[in-house]
Amino acid sequence: MMIHHFIFLSLVIVLWGCSSKEAGSDVNVRLHDIWALESINDEEFVKGELSNHPVIEIYLKEERVHGNASCNTLNGKVVVDGKNISFSEIITTEMACPGDLEQRFLTALQNIDNYKIEKLRLYFYEGEEERLVFRKID
Repeated sequence: MMIHHFIFLSLVIVLWGCSSKEAGSDVNVRLHDIWALESINDEEFVKGELSNHPVIEIYLKEERVHGNASCNTLNGKVVVDGKNISFSEIITTEMACPGDLEQRFLTALQNIDNYKIEKLRLYFYEGEEERLVFRKID
């Protein structure tokens, strides 16, 4: 009888360990990476002499985002639930930046509500509108 309990308990542990917490969990894991901006509101990003490449790194377990918004460092909170994603409490350093790229980037980032990952690209959407596209860089 003891061996039956052991086999049953082992089977339960194996099946529980193999089940995912949520259907999109493998996609969520891929979010935990470093991403460089390719386009914003359907405009291809072209690195200029006066701006850095906007980059974000998502830390899922800590629910935080860190990166560069063009000329300022950014930090904030990220919450992921399946395909839904939101960024909040975004703070940046306060260097004066040329142009409006950084402001457009930060505004778009704070309005994102869903995403998809496809072919090493991360697509952020506001509703059904594509706002930001990043490529995996590490």
